[in-house]
Amino acid sequence: MGSVLFEAELNRQHPRYRLPMFAVIQGRTYDVPEWSMAGFDIAGDFPLAPGDVVDASLALPFHGYQFGLSVHAVVVNASPEKQRASLAFTGLDERQASLLRYITDAVLAGEVVAVGDVLDVARRNETVRARDVPPPPTPGPLGRLTNIGRRVVTTGAVAALGIALAAFLWTNVYDRLFVVRAESAAVAAKIINLASPAVGRIDYLNPRRRLQLGEPLMTIAPPEGDPITVQSPCDCIQVEQKLAGGDFVRAGDTVVTLMRADAPIVVTATVPDDRLMSLYGLRSAAVEFADGSRVDNAGILWLPGKGDGQTELPRSPSTVVIDTGRELTADMLGQPVTVRFDLFSDSTIGRVVASFREQSTSVAATLPDRSR
Repeated sequence: MGSVLFEAELNRQHPRYRLPMFAVIQGRTYDVPEWSMAGFDIAGDFPLAPGDVVDASLALPFHGYQFGLSVHAVVVNASPEKQRASLAFTGLDERQASLLRYITDAVLAGEVVAVGDVLDVARRNETVRARDVPPPPTPGPLGRLTNIGRRVVTTGAVAALGIALAAFLWTNVYDRLFVVRAESAAVAAKIINLASPAVGRIDYLNPRRRLQLGEPLMTIAPPEGDPITVQSPCDCIQVEQKLAGGDFVRAGDTVVTLMRADAPIVVTATVPDDRLMSLYGLRSAAVEFADGSRVDNAGILWLPGKGDGQTELPRSPSTVVIDTGRELTADMLGQPVTVRFDLFSDSTIGRVVASFREQSTSVAATLPDRSR
């Protein structure tokens, strides 16, 4: 490469470049025959002597523009006979060094070349010839069948996913709009709390599960006086003995809880106050027991303020009493259950759907039976 020269390391520390450059020193323009990262040479009548420091403006001419660089340089040697002088850079900052380094790297890479008295950027042909891509092979009967099967499977999977997503969304919307769940629910019956009539010690508690009317239930021995015997107030079933024989009781302490033998055993469900009003048009509820069995059409026996004559039921505020229609025993009292009220049938949409079904049924009933 003719524009770059290398000399012995003892003489020069940087390669020299013979690329178009000129320098303006003290208002006079000089040609720069050679330059490097350390300094530059100028050609012409130079009035300064070695050791003089000058301000020089270097310029690298390109087609239509030029790179300019202002530097400080010291005269290293000057030869009036050869009309040539050498100057070395002093205090070259990083920005100036980066510009010179960029030019030198571009020269070494062949990206910048000398064209006469100016520099030019070597252009690359970026045009890429497109390769001829062969058309895809035509599938045979088995390949076409495989492609059809793959499309059917993909379409079916997308459709199934869409149906599952729609069902999930509908279930959540339905549950939010039309379903009321009880806060708590349990098997219950109307309970009789039998209390101690006096202060004393329990001498006797009847161990039998079923009691007849007037049968001795418990005996209390007060500190003074004769023992007091309490009889069963009905044909009852002992639900729970809260105390044991020998325990000390005060007057009014509950000793035994009873239920009438013929008392209805039902399900009681506590409903939030803000949802209780929506239940007054319903007739049934869904009940699930602890063993997993379900009753989907359990009848509603009582709501607060409705059916006040049913005194045999275990009633309390914000509680709904439900008849499951199945036999419940005294052993199940207190067993937790879940209760769900479906408001769809009592909603406007539900009534429209029910009316449509009734009309469809009546129309179907009027059609002649063609199976005969």
